[in-house]
Amino acid sequence: MPAADDRTAAAALSLALVAVLALAACNSPPPEEPDEEEARALGRDTDETVFDDLVQTQDKARAVEGVTLGRKDELDQALEASEGDAAEGE
Repeated sequence: MPAADDRTAAAALSLALVAVLALAACNSPPPEEPDEEEARALGRDTDETVFDDLVQTQDKARAVEGVTLGRKDELDQALEASEGDAAEGE
């Protein structure tokens, strides 16, 4: 009955291989803890997301929004002043 012995040996080898792989998987280093302070500063639950590039673009847009609106107000005032000067000249 050599065929039965071969099957038993193959099953034992397979079981040993599964056990070794399971132990190797359990021995991986723990994942890094998210920087909670940085996440809170960004207004998020975690400090890194797959959307970081998009979020950074939106943050940049928000940062210059005040400058853009300030410049728009200056132009509106200049336009109103020039319209007022043109009305007085007529």
